[in-house]
Amino acid sequence: MARTTKAAADEKLQQVYNLYGNLLVKYCTVRLKDASESVDDCVQNTFLTYYNKILEGEYIEKPKAFLYRTADNMIKREVAEFYKKARRTVDLKEAEDVAAADTFDIAVDMDYDYLKEILINQLSEEEQLLYEQKYVHRMSLKQLAEYYNISAAAVASRTSRLRTKIKSLINQVIEENGKGGNRL
Repeated sequence: MARTTKAAADEKLQQVYNLYGNLLVKYCTVRLKDASESVDDCVQNTFLTYYNKILEGEYIEKPKAFLYRTADNMIKREVAEFYKKARRTVDLKEAEDVAAADTFDIAVDMDYDYLKEILINQLSEEEQLLYEQKYVHRMSLKQLAEYYNISAAAVASRTSRLRTKIKSLINQVIEENGKGGNRL
């Protein structure tokens, strides 16, 4: 199996994304239900898997079927992870009123705009720009790919890494700025 050129793989990905991108978003949204915050990850990882297969030179006769099958696998993993995390929570009957009140007091006292600013400032200039374009201005993968002059798969990979980095920084920022005398 001969590897496909990057330009050919980018073009094929763009064609398939234009045809099936919106359908796949709707499909993942419906199937993920309670775990719907994972829709972007599901769609991006599905297209990234497709792109990598194309780059490896694999011929995919029915791209729509491949995408849905791949999305199903992603959905199964996301739903399993969602419910695994949900099982770690305490049953409401066993929860203490005091713990809930403390959490509420902390949440009320925090200045989320300030925390967001601290979090964003921990990102590089390139990451800040990508964050603003993707999550503030809501640019699509296609628009970002055109802006950066890279493939949609590369943009999907960058945004996925950015989300992962932000998720890893969130608890750290809250802990550093929400405890003791530093409570916002």
